[in-house]
Amino acid sequence: MSFITFGELLLRLMPPNYQTFQQAHRFDIQFGGAEANVAIGLSGLGVNTSMITALPDNDLGQTVIQMLKKYDVETRYIQNGEGRLGLYYMEKGIAFRPSHIIYDRDYSLFTKMRYDDFQFENAFKHHHWFHFTGITPALNDALFDTILQSVQLAKYMGLYVSCDLNFRAMLWDFQTAREKLSLLLPYVDLIFGYEPLSLPDGSGKDKKDGLSRLADEITLRPILQEIHDKYDIAYIAFTQRKNIANSRNRLQGFLSSKNQLVKTETYESEILDRVGTGDAFSVGVIYGIMKGLSMQETVNIAVNNMLYKHAVEGDYNFTNIDRIKDITEMELDIKR
Repeated sequence: MSFITFGELLLRLMPPNYQTFQQAHRFDIQFGGAEANVAIGLSGLGVNTSMITALPDNDLGQTVIQMLKKYDVETRYIQNGEGRLGLYYMEKGIAFRPSHIIYDRDYSLFTKMRYDDFQFENAFKHHHWFHFTGITPALNDALFDTILQSVQLAKYMGLYVSCDLNFRAMLWDFQTAREKLSLLLPYVDLIFGYEPLSLPDGSGKDKKDGLSRLADEITLRPILQEIHDKYDIAYIAFTQRKNIANSRNRLQGFLSSKNQLVKTETYESEILDRVGTGDAFSVGVIYGIMKGLSMQETVNIAVNNMLYKHAVEGDYNFTNIDRIKDITEMELDIKR
């Protein structure tokens, strides 16, 4: 199966050596974005991947294209034009100091684009799987409409559709996200996370209000089942993460279908770079479903890939399936 995704790529600026913004005299730069992270990760696992986006027609835009090509992500569906590349600044936390992100993506070229500016129909003819996140529809109303039209087209053309709900409080409020993302879900087969989406209880509240991020299976099962039934979702994949410190987390992966819920062991992991770890989990789930693996095998690979990404600097994780399997088998000796 071939994979295509749609979203914005950003330039990441980060002080070196865990410095704060106030301490920094220079920034390290990298490129990334949730959707591109998934495309790059799947490419590493041998999946043919493509990216739909818009980049400025300048040296920065060309550098992003070169980066994608380096990781064998097809770039023919990328639109170029006049405008700026979105940025985000990241202060990496350590110990009990959390990481801090500042977005500077308003008025980027991507945010000015509309549905007709992209080649969705032509792109979808050559792919089997379409992936998007809750970040893009949060950027503005026009991009929400672009996502809505693209998922409708993808479903009409027979593509498998996945969505990482990916709530960003800096981009929109939680209730708006619930309402708008719920309009997209009837066209989606696989979702990552179960918030934000609407599950009203009839009294003006949502059935998930007050639900702990570490809710147990007995509590989760009826909630997940109702999401499956209400939106006709085939799979719901999610993780539970407990922060021991900013540089050490305990995490577990889950995968739900309409008649089964499976989970991984709980792992404790040190963290070099947490950005993109959720995208790495998405990569593993998509890969497992594409390859027809069992639900247990799929969620195991997803968490293994997520664990591996915790030890990789930057937004994305490009590795092969053998290295991911080594995580499960705990083969941590030096490879000679």
